[in-house]
Amino acid sequence: MHTKNGNIAKTVAVVTATAILCCIVPMVGVALRDSTVATTRETNVLQALAAWPEYLHDCSAVLAYLFSTVGCIALVAVLAAIDLRITGSRRTVFRDVVVSAAPIVYVTGVKWLVERPRPITALGSGLLPGDSSFPSGHTAAAVIVSVMMILTVRNLARKRFPDGETSQRRVLLRRAVLGAVALVFAVACSRLLLGLHYPTDVMVSATICPLISYAVWCVWPVSAR
Repeated sequence: MHTKNGNIAKTVAVVTATAILCCIVPMVGVALRDSTVATTRETNVLQALAAWPEYLHDCSAVLAYLFSTVGCIALVAVLAAIDLRITGSRRTVFRDVVVSAAPIVYVTGVKWLVERPRPITALGSGLLPGDSSFPSGHTAAAVIVSVMMILTVRNLARKRFPDGETSQRRVLLRRAVLGAVALVFAVACSRLLLGLHYPTDVMVSATICPLISYAVWCVWPVSAR
């Protein structure tokens, strides 16, 4: 009973904190959109990054295609197929996909609400998406893929190691989390190197999207885990 009450309290705390942040983010976006000082400072950062080695920009272009809408869907589909092979449960895979993809609805809504223009460094780029700048959709896609990867690895760890081998589970899951963080960081940096997003665009996506996925995970029925 004590554990159950503790889990409920944790879920309420996570969901409440996430909801508050989700309400704050659009206001932050509007403030950034209307701030000449913030725009100038962030543009200076992007212009400085434009001088970095060309091969980094080439790698960033690859990531731009890989984590586009089509690329994200393809990557999640592959991970879902692997997840299904591991678990043999469509219900589990459906849960994992919903938890992973939940942030995209919020990100799309905030983009529509805030309508922050792309930075001037994005003008003329063949990789320029048609939507607005805040928050970063590609960074959100990286989070979606990363969360799906973590959940798939979690299911693999639970299958490979019995209950008595929790240390091995933790090692495998820790590696997945580190890989996921590195992936999101790489995609976020690639958006800046290409000059397609302001730093705050990617920072907000990299922060709020994992929280949304975690909040959805917390409210999912325990029996489904």
